[in-house]
Amino acid sequence: MSTQDQQFDVVIVGSGATGGWAAKQLTEAGLSVAVLEAGRKLDPEVDYTEHKRPFEMPFRGRRLGTEERQARQPVQSLCYQCDEYTNHLFIDDTEHPYTTPADRPFTWIRGRHVGGKSIMWA
Repeated sequence: MSTQDQQFDVVIVGSGATGGWAAKQLTEAGLSVAVLEAGRKLDPEVDYTEHKRPFEMPFRGRRLGTEERQARQPVQSLCYQCDEYTNHLFIDDTEHPYTTPADRPFTWIRGRHVGGKSIMWA
């Protein structure tokens, strides 16, 4: 049976800290659970750069490195954790824009990968 033919008791969108925990609790309670994730699975050998030394990084670990990156991640770059080591884990704001009411602004820090913001410590 393909997954398209399966029926689930619960569908969880997002595999971050909350989605992952909800999936754990619900499956332990005997429910059939599907977890949907928009992003890719990270490869620790490639994607985890926090243990690299500054001289191994093109911009020596600066906040974002280039004006181009800053322009592409104006919202994400507001996060304390978005720097040269981790900016590839944050979405590109120009590709994934959102709007908020002028009188109620909201800074939405987002990742697009398995594990969500729990991977980014954001």
